[in-house]
Amino acid sequence: MKKSIYTYSLILMFVFSMILAPVTVCAEEEIVLPEPETAEPVATIQPLTGASLSVDILPTSLTEELYTYLVDSFTVGAIDVDKYNQILNSGMISENAFFANSVFVGDSITVGFKEYCESHSDSIMTDSTYFLARVSCSARVAISASALTKHSSIMPIYNGKAEYIENAIAQMNDVNKVFICFGVNDLSITSPEGFIQSMQTLIARILEKRPDVKIYVMSVPCVMSSVSSNGLSNYNIQVANILLQDMCQTSGWGYINLSEYLMDSQMGLKAEYTSDNYVHENNKAYAVWNKVLKGYAFSEIIK
Repeated sequence: MKKSIYTYSLILMFVFSMILAPVTVCAEEEIVLPEPETAEPVATIQPLTGASLSVDILPTSLTEELYTYLVDSFTVGAIDVDKYNQILNSGMISENAFFANSVFVGDSITVGFKEYCESHSDSIMTDSTYFLARVSCSARVAISASALTKHSSIMPIYNGKAEYIENAIAQMNDVNKVFICFGVNDLSITSPEGFIQSMQTLIARILEKRPDVKIYVMSVPCVMSSVSSNGLSNYNIQVANILLQDMCQTSGWGYINLSEYLMDSQMGLKAEYTSDNYVHENNKAYAVWNKVLKGYAFSEIIK
């Protein structure tokens, strides 16, 4: 009951402040938001902790979290009217607006997330959220000279045919964000350092074709603790994720720490999140993806 009263109070405060905000702005006829000192602020880096993270700290509702932030921050003077109205008028105050005009790139694990999004109304997916993902794909395959010949059966499909990822994104005129999640198939055949080189090359190709898009890299998903196939192990996944985080920090790309919300104390995928007791994930895991991505959106919207 207490929570309901608080939520109701927040909504009333928010509606009231929506009415006041335009009046305040109109009173200052010459208000102009200052130009940023840099062309684009760097994206958020979610730090790795090296430990399993509790899903209880993830937001249950991005919309409510943004409302709470706006009301509380404006009330105590943590944000001024310009910042308040910038967020209020951004169109981002919803469960999935941040993920409009986006494309998710990846392998079978991302394919699973696509299927989750299509079957859950509370997912981050919108009418302009796309997926370039296919079973067995990898960053290494995606940049190979034989991607559309020898490896065409595992390359993402765009407009009915296998296509280089960068060429497909070049044709997605409404896309302005690219989320990339590779690694499990790469680490089966190459080292963490080799995987990073492939990722750097893939992202460079995307940016060469579409220099206007923002890049967000998702951590390599952890696998079951029993998995140890060639180079694929949770130890190498951790090494790769540290390298990915450093790469994103250096390049100004976003880094989303997803795997630590799914792993156990041994750095392996929790049994409750696997669909095959190997590397693939179930809907319970993808519900965590959904929350992590909403939490990331919150940090990007308010910065």
